Amino acid sequence: MLTSQLISDHGRVRQAFPALQQVNYLNVGTYGLMPEPALAEFNRMQAEFETHGVASTGEAHHTTETTRQRVAAMLGAAPEEIAFTRNATDGINLVLAGIDWQPGDEVITTTEEHEAMMHPLLYLQKSKGIRFKRVEVSEQAAAMLSRLEGAASDRTRLVAMSLVTCESGTRLPAGEISRWAAEHNLLSLFDGAQASGAFPVKVKEIGCDYYASNGHKWLSGPKGTGFFYGRSEKLTCLSPAHVGAGSLEHADVTSGVADLHTSALRFEFGTRAWGLTAGLRASLDWFESLGWENVYAHIAALAKILKECILERPYLQLITPLQSEASAGLTSFTVAGRSAGEISQALRERWHIYVRVVPHYNAIRVSTSHFNNPGDVEQLMEALDALQAD
Repeated sequence: MLTSQLISDHGRVRQAFPALQQVNYLNVGTYGLMPEPALAEFNRMQAEFETHGVASTGEAHHTTETTRQRVAAMLGAAPEEIAFTRNATDGINLVLAGIDWQPGDEVITTTEEHEAMMHPLLYLQKSKGIRFKRVEVSEQAAAMLSRLEGAASDRTRLVAMSLVTCESGTRLPAGEISRWAAEHNLLSLFDGAQASGAFPVKVKEIGCDYYASNGHKWLSGPKGTGFFYGRSEKLTCLSPAHVGAGSLEHADVTSGVADLHTSALRFEFGTRAWGLTAGLRASLDWFESLGWENVYAHIAALAKILKECILERPYLQLITPLQSEASAGLTSFTVAGRSAGEISQALRERWHIYVRVVPHYNAIRVSTSHFNNPGDVEQLMEALDALQAD
């Protein structure tokens, strides 16, 4: 029974999100919601630091290193391979701006990338003369590897794509793609914005060189939190675009020594938003109190319930792969003969249901988070049925 896979005592989970009393929030794929216990802890540490400055206890600052260890453990990485950023876009740019590109160099990406990937690539195309090739996405390893082979050339240097695409919600075979890249002496980067917090992500098992994600979506952390993983032996392949206090392991004005940290600390510099990072740790505390396995199982079970409801309705067409192993917490579908934008607006205005529109497919995208329940899915379906009957 799918219901057995849902978090037990789910009422306690929902009580931590007061907004759910007013809205049906099905869009953590854009912005997550912080649970009240984590928000209270975040506000406490932030206020203490902001009101006392250097006279503060330093808790927010010291908590940063604890958070680094927690993020590293979550990803199956070493703490020295983790750098804190503001979002996944920052991490993607650490790679794309850190490679010594030559005109004509190539990147292989997909047709379903977020602006976080596409805009830096477009800028590099204009400013550095690189080229990027886009391949259609598939959850099937054989199909993806065939498409990569077809796109690769002797000028290819990087494979950069989403672990879970933001449009169809397809989970790519990242392990096979990473191995293919390594066999061809190419670097590999995955955007994990729609992955971390939705299902287990272990970067060493995937075998990628770089991974960028954020805390403000599925991890229910503060907006403005992100993290970047770089394989230890590949970190020195990147030259930081920005350097400041904290980036250099050895620095001496007299001798001219300027040695970057060999760890991911090379990407951190200057005054940091310690309170935000501390807030991310508070959110991780929340999830660990529920149990990560319970959270992942709940998200997968609820996504399956949603997909089954979509398949029962002839006027809806599922875009996301049906199997949970080939998808995550995002589910996209089209409404026959209707504008996704108009549907989204009607859901919001008439039923206070919040979803996202995917213009590429004229589709509705739903995020089934750990705080959602089958009743949220049922209300969405009832609303869609009512709109179809109009």
